[in-house]
Amino acid sequence: MKLKSIIELINDNLKLKIPEKWDNSGLQIGDYSNDIKNIMLILDLDKNAVEFSVLNNIDLIITHHPFIFSPLKSIDFSTYDGKLIRDLIINNINVYSMHTNLDMADYGVNYELANLLGIKDYEILHIVNDDNSGYGGISNISPINVIEYANFVKSSLNCNTIKLYCNDNKKNISRVAFCGGSGSEFISDAITKGADIYITGDIKYHQAQDALKNNLVIIDAGHHYTEYHSIKNIQEILNIAGLNVIFDDRNTVAEIVL
Repeated sequence: MKLKSIIELINDNLKLKIPEKWDNSGLQIGDYSNDIKNIMLILDLDKNAVEFSVLNNIDLIITHHPFIFSPLKSIDFSTYDGKLIRDLIINNINVYSMHTNLDMADYGVNYELANLLGIKDYEILHIVNDDNSGYGGISNISPINVIEYANFVKSSLNCNTIKLYCNDNKKNISRVAFCGGSGSEFISDAITKGADIYITGDIKYHQAQDALKNNLVIIDAGHHYTEYHSIKNIQEILNIAGLNVIFDDRNTVAEIVL
């Protein structure tokens, strides 16, 4: 199947949105007319993924985070990224990224995170587009103790660890906001929309402090663990189309729990 047809197939199933202007979603390396048989899915491209792809005849690597984000001024083969670009081109491996277009997709990051949390109906936390799509979600749930719910989140997202920012362990929560990846900029949306708890990643100390001042509990479940599940949905779509797909669920930002 041609690369162009694969992207169209994914778009038809997930209902991708137009990426943000500052984003660099789309074709990173390759040619839309290339024939694709073997595909790797991974959240972030790294050296191990490229080496595996070379050894296993991978034709296409699909990532969530763009491999090339800022404009390149040079391709220096002595650098980490330069070596990857060289090896990808030499071995005719295409790279395609779906970032903010997948974040905001009808069946993308928001949808899958809600699904894992057992949330069937939700409104968008931060609306960006005219069709009311955007980042994250917010929904009501049956009242539950915050510690019990935090353990449920940890298990549901398959996290090694989570950070719970909470000043009352006996608190019950019944309105949940969530956003995959780095969602600290939407804390104010969660507060305004009456959330009791906000699940996201990459929360800083003072951001958590501000949330607690506004009676908002925060679970920092990590950037990786709130996003990588949505990539697996792509595997199911492509397998049905008869393509050979490998899903690498590694967290490329190495975590060691001591």
